[in-house]
Amino acid sequence: MCDWICSTGFQDIPREVRQFAVLAIYDGIGGNLACSLLPAAHRMADFVKIASGLPECSLIGFPTRTSASNAALLNGTLGHADEVDAGEADRAAGAGHILAPVLAAALAAGQIARMHGQEVVRAVVMGHELSKRIFRVAGRVEQETGRTFAAIDTGKTMGAAVAAGIGLGLRRDQMEICLGLAAYMAGSVRSADQGTEHMIAALEGGMGAKSGVTAALMARAGFDAPRNIFDGAQGFFHSLLGVNESTPEFLQDLGKDYSIKGLIFKRHSGARLIQVLRQGILDLMSENGLTADDIAEIVGELDPKGFENVTRAEHPTESGREALALAAIYGGTGFRESHLEAVWKSPEVEMMRKRIKVQARQDWTAEDKRFSAMVTLMTKNGSIFRKESTYKRMTEDELDAKFYDLVGLRAGRQKAKELASALKQMEKVTNVADVIVQMEIPERSIEQV
Repeated sequence: MCDWICSTGFQDIPREVRQFAVLAIYDGIGGNLACSLLPAAHRMADFVKIASGLPECSLIGFPTRTSASNAALLNGTLGHADEVDAGEADRAAGAGHILAPVLAAALAAGQIARMHGQEVVRAVVMGHELSKRIFRVAGRVEQETGRTFAAIDTGKTMGAAVAAGIGLGLRRDQMEICLGLAAYMAGSVRSADQGTEHMIAALEGGMGAKSGVTAALMARAGFDAPRNIFDGAQGFFHSLLGVNESTPEFLQDLGKDYSIKGLIFKRHSGARLIQVLRQGILDLMSENGLTADDIAEIVGELDPKGFENVTRAEHPTESGREALALAAIYGGTGFRESHLEAVWKSPEVEMMRKRIKVQARQDWTAEDKRFSAMVTLMTKNGSIFRKESTYKRMTEDELDAKFYDLVGLRAGRQKAKELASALKQMEKVTNVADVIVQMEIPERSIEQV
């Protein structure tokens, strides 16, 4: 694995994969900037100021610099502070939200090493690949043993370590040490209780990024660690999965099918099934020229497991009823409305919420239940409209519209245009620090927009 990671250069990665990775970076940073408005981001920024460190790396959305590891912590937290970040088409064994820590680690390491943009793109591709393959091994072991593993490197520390190692220009032997160190830092706890303000973002995005950067910096400084960490008893897979060796998924067809192309960009602020519910109601309203005032009732139907996922929380990014109510009234990506309690708990939204039902459907036949929903809309004049909604991949034009919406909300339309131009040219940037410093902007909270 180390041989492949370190010997595969930017030009060895297929062009379509590189182009997709640039869009992933572009979309991820757009979400990061919007998330810098949220309370969780400000709490983490306050912590970073206390922790201090050399002012060598930028904090996205804040006019502050700090150490590389602390920058990775905050920026990684931003990456999953809201459910607007890209998801994974293949969620085997909990392989979600890989991009957040990998991107944060690549940016922090790339900035202090003043790396070419091509190396940052390569770092993101390779870091994502390693994490995804680890999760695929876990999925195979679950299938073969019948055991369920709740947490396999929750923070994606191993992928973040690869991204940081590439960003810092580690040699092959240093990369192996980096992974050995990272394996000792990989968190292995995942709770169904995510706490307030989506603070699990600090664990699934920030802590993995921080640990990955720390491991890479320690390796560069000359630390040693166990080699061949993925092999044998007491190794990574044995410690977390109880198997001495990885399954074939770990090394099979390296470089032939890059996992980053499986990312699903999100149109809206919301978890996976929230996306299809919102898409369904917005499509029905648009296709039939309806407004919120026309709606008498909305019914969203999901497979039983999906129903359970969108009814166990009340926040609009995770609850089907709240998400549908906001979509019917406000449309758009739903970011601002989902995070202003005065909006999503307003009398207007509550009245719409009372007209909404989300229910399980036992006879669900959709090919991919994870990305499908049935939405039925009944109007006050008695008309009924019904649509099976399957999530559609976003076009580049749609990604642009989302970026301008999110970054425009945070920093204004002109800043959004400037950053979009710079980020979409990442492959040509000779020093990635020149782009990252453009994200150092005055603090702002969601209540101010």
